[in-house]
Amino acid sequence: MRSNRDPFRRAVLAGLLSFLAVVAACAVLKPKAKPQEWDEEAWGPLVPHKTFPADCSICHVPDRWDVLKPDFSFDHAKETGVKLEGAHAEAACLRCHNDFGPVKAYVERGCVGCHLDIHRSQLGKDCLECHSMNDWRPAGILSQHAQTRFPLTGAHIAVACEKCHELAPTGTYRGAPTRCEVCHQDDALRSATFDHQANNWTTRCERCHFPTGWKGADFTHAFFPLTGGHAGLACTECHTSGDFGPIPRDCFSCHSDDFAGAPNHTAGNYSHDCLRCHSRDTWEGARFDHSFFPLTGGHSGLACIDCHTSGTTGPIPSACISCHQDDYNGAPNHVADSYPQDCTQCHSRTTWDGATFRHETFQLSGPHNVSCNQCHTGGTTATFNCLACHGQNETNNDHDEVNGYSYSSAACYQCHPDGRD
Repeated sequence: MRSNRDPFRRAVLAGLLSFLAVVAACAVLKPKAKPQEWDEEAWGPLVPHKTFPADCSICHVPDRWDVLKPDFSFDHAKETGVKLEGAHAEAACLRCHNDFGPVKAYVERGCVGCHLDIHRSQLGKDCLECHSMNDWRPAGILSQHAQTRFPLTGAHIAVACEKCHELAPTGTYRGAPTRCEVCHQDDALRSATFDHQANNWTTRCERCHFPTGWKGADFTHAFFPLTGGHAGLACTECHTSGDFGPIPRDCFSCHSDDFAGAPNHTAGNYSHDCLRCHSRDTWEGARFDHSFFPLTGGHSGLACIDCHTSGTTGPIPSACISCHQDDYNGAPNHVADSYPQDCTQCHSRTTWDGATFRHETFQLSGPHNVSCNQCHTGGTTATFNCLACHGQNETNNDHDEVNGYSYSSAACYQCHPDGRD
C-alpha cells in the first residue's frame, strides 16, 4: 500500500511545486535579482537544473558554482524568436526556464500559462486587455467599463474595483449593482444640509448630484426655471419649512417682504404679479407694459406717480385734459377762445411747442395761410363761409353781372378755387 501511494504523493507534490512556482512568478512584479540570479529568500529553494544546458559556463564563472558571470548576456529575441518586454525583460531566467515543464507548453497557453487567473476567466484570457507588461496595475479600464451598463465617470474613476465589485477577491466581477443608493445610502443619511430621509429622497441620487462629487447639487427645476435672481439659491431659500414638496409659484408668496418694503407698493395697491414691472434678474429698472397708452415722447421717462397722482395704479382717464388741465389753462387764448381740449389736434406727444391745427374743414392755402385770430377774430372756433370774411362790400359790379350769383362759398370757389383773386 505504501509503495502504491508514494507515486501519487510525489505527483501531488510535483503539481504543488509547479503551482507555487507559477504563483511566485505572479507575486513579484519586479524581482530584486538580476535575470541570471535567483533570490532564494524571496522565491524559495533553487529550481533543479537537470534539463538545463550542459555548458555550465553559460551562467557560472569557471571555478565556482555559487558565483554567476557578471557579464552574462543573452539576446532572447535573436536566440529564441521571443522578445521579452516590460517586466519580462527583468525577470529571472529560472522563473520560466525550470524543471517543471517545457517553456513552450506554458507559452502556448498565453498569459495564464504563467500567471494565475484570479478573474476565473470572466474577463477573458488576454491579460493585456486590462494590464500592461510592466505591472499588474489595470490600464484601459475606463474604455472597457464604457462598454458596460455603468460607464465610469467623475469620482467613480478613482474607486477601487472591489468597492463596487464585492466579490472581486474571488474573481467575480459580474452582477455589481448600478443603483446609487446601494453604495451611497450612508452618504445620503449623513447629509447635514438636507434631510434626505425625511423628504424620502434616498434613491436616484442623479436627480441632484453629479458623479464628480456630492457638493454642487443641482436639481432639474424645469417646472420653475431657476434663472436670473433665482439662480444659485440654496433649496432652503424657497423651501423654508425644509419640506421639498410643491410650494406656491406666484411671486408674492416668496416676495411679500420685498413688496411691503418697496415705495408706494402697498399704498398704491400695486399688482402682486411682480413680473408685470420687474424682471427675474433684479428689482431695479422696473418697467410696466403700458402698451394700452404708449409712453412715448413727453410721456416717456415719467414716474408712475406723475400721472397716478392719487397713489393708485388702477385705471385713470386717458383724455389729455385729465392730466393737462393746468397746461391748457395757462396757454394763451385757450380758455378764452374755447380751443379743443383734445391736445393732439394741435400738439404732438413730444412737446407743446410748434402746435399745428389740422384745418381739414377749410384748407388754409394761398392767402388763407394766416394766423388763427385773423379769421377767428371773436375768439370762436365756429365754421365760416367766404362771406363771413369777405362781405358784399368786397364785391364789385362784375359780380353783380354774374347770372344767378348768390354770394355763397360754393359760388366763390367756382372762380376762385384756391381763394385767390
